Amino acid sequence: MADGLLPWKIQLKQYRGLIIFIATMVSLFILVQVWHKRAAPEEKKQELERQYEGIAHIMNAFPPKMPDDSIRLDRITYRDGVLHVPYTLTKVKNSEIDADAFTAEEKDLVVTVSCGEKGLGPFVKSGLLVNYTFKDSTGSAISDFQVGQSDCP
Repeated sequence: MADGLLPWKIQLKQYRGLIIFIATMVSLFILVQVWHKRAAPEEKKQELERQYEGIAHIMNAFPPKMPDDSIRLDRITYRDGVLHVPYTLTKVKNSEIDADAFTAEEKDLVVTVSCGEKGLGPFVKSGLLVNYTFKDSTGSAISDFQVGQSDCP
């Protein structure tokens, strides 16, 4: 019976290098798959960050048209997951406006625009927060609110 195993052992020694090579390649493949699974969310997050920064640059280069000269869109910035969109009301002073009524009215309008299919909608629905700031002609704050995924219908 021992003689029957001898040819098998000889053949196994003959293919030892091939077996080690295949085992190493399989182990390496598994290791790469595990690494990729862990790295993929971080890569996706970095890609979204680049897209959000790009939105800010594009909106600064090609600002949306304002209804008239009484409202001005200031420099849009992106930082830490939040797109900051500052407006200045050039013909209004803080004392002349009801800030709560203004905020309610503007937030309804801005949510509709921010969540729409064109423009920011897909980004807001994927997790982008948009912070809208409104200041009066002297630079005093009138309203400051955020629109996020939970605000979209």
